[in-house]
Amino acid sequence: MQSEETDFHRHLYSLLDQELNHMGELKQILDSETAVLTYERNTDELLQLIAEKDAKVAALKELETERNQLFNSIGVNTHPQDITQFLRIEVEARPLLPLWQQLLELATQCQESNRLNGTIIKLDSQHLQQALNLLREENTSNCNYDPQGCTAPSNTSRLLGQA
Repeated sequence: MQSEETDFHRHLYSLLDQELNHMGELKQILDSETAVLTYERNTDELLQLIAEKDAKVAALKELETERNQLFNSIGVNTHPQDITQFLRIEVEARPLLPLWQQLLELATQCQESNRLNGTIIKLDSQHLQQALNLLREENTSNCNYDPQGCTAPSNTSRLLGQA
């Protein structure tokens, strides 16, 4: 029985260590993505980062599945709070608690970075749409000025280049 417990703890340590390394790399990718979206605006670099991010997320999902199977094998629910509780209670597993807590913290940071990047993309998209609308004279008010300087509804939607 002692050997099985030791194998469990070694396997769990290995999984948590791998997850922590991958999550750290994912955070770096997300930070690079933020820089590209905010400052550099390099489409090729952004596409490369997206591919790297997708690969890293896939690797993390595999590790999570393996970790969940490991916990299921001993009858522990895989909800993060249940894992935290197990690591606090199980004397042999207690040394793994700091790794687990680091993983949870890093996962939260990655979620926030990803949310930030999504917001940047959304705002850029809105700005692009507003610029296109301006070029098409499709302002939200759809009004022009008449000769007296009063607003009048626009009857056309022609491009400025056709004026």
